[in-house]
Amino acid sequence: MEILGNKKNLDFLKEAAAAGRLSHAYLISGPKGSGKKTFAGNAAAAFLCENQKTAASFAPCGVCPSCKRALSGNHPDIIKISHEKKNTLSVDEVRAQLVQDVDIKPYYGPYKIYIVPDADYMFPQAQNAILKTIEEPPVYVVVFMLADNADSLLDTIRSRSIRLDMEALPAAVVEKQLAKAGVKETEAKKAAAFCEGNLGLALSLCENEEEAALLSYLTDFLSDIKKKDAAQVYEAAKFLSENESMDISEIIRKWFRDILVIKSESKGTLYFPDKKDVLSKAAGKISYEGINNIFNETDEAIERLKFNVNSRAVYEALLLRLRQNG
Repeated sequence: MEILGNKKNLDFLKEAAAAGRLSHAYLISGPKGSGKKTFAGNAAAAFLCENQKTAASFAPCGVCPSCKRALSGNHPDIIKISHEKKNTLSVDEVRAQLVQDVDIKPYYGPYKIYIVPDADYMFPQAQNAILKTIEEPPVYVVVFMLADNADSLLDTIRSRSIRLDMEALPAAVVEKQLAKAGVKETEAKKAAAFCEGNLGLALSLCENEEEAALLSYLTDFLSDIKKKDAAQVYEAAKFLSENESMDISEIIRKWFRDILVIKSESKGTLYFPDKKDVLSKAAGKISYEGINNIFNETDEAIERLKFNVNSRAVYEALLLRLRQNG
């Protein structure tokens, strides 16, 4: 249960625990793959660790009875809220697993800790149910709410929670962890650059053949987009609509952001350093207005996709405009 980086967040929790002033609600925010679940699980185990007072850092010792229970996933004072439907955490689930459970005192330690993954899946009713708990909780209750997009939660939830934003890891750290997982050096470098310090996404990209194939296909297509005819554009749109294992709009944005970095001669790190020669050629041909148009077109495509518009038609229109502006 190792936590990489996030020293500022760990130090904050360590100081709070040492001073006996833990908040009853923490909102852990960060994109998918940023380590929110690992961070919350580590923090929960550390709060309950029987050797924490003698530890040099804020981390579970791993050997005391409490840590062994936590590491096995069977600690009765660490409750992970689950939900049946993929993108919905209902008010009934929140009430049954959290609200109606908080009055039961901890079995072993000083705290009873609830971890709410996918907190941004909660409808307002579910959020309001949690709100009543964190406004007047028993003294031993700590709630960790994990959200990809914390800003989507109600203002009342956010105002009553301590927000901890997950920190991006240095590329070298991501590369090292990928190497430990058996990823080849060249692939590790590419994944680390693209994933912006997000180890979870980098691992997924290296382990998921579908994601790797999509990224390779789209970057190859964008490398030569000006030479693509209408039939090739339509075929690409068909492929993208059938292979949405990654956020296609994000790949497009990162590609043209790299072109902008090179064109403006800024010192920004590239998402696709292995494609620098191709990106440099594109930067010499495209105007700043063209790049801005592409960003706007991509934003419009994202909005259309939100309303369940035929994705193939959306990608066709977007790729045609990219070819025109690129």
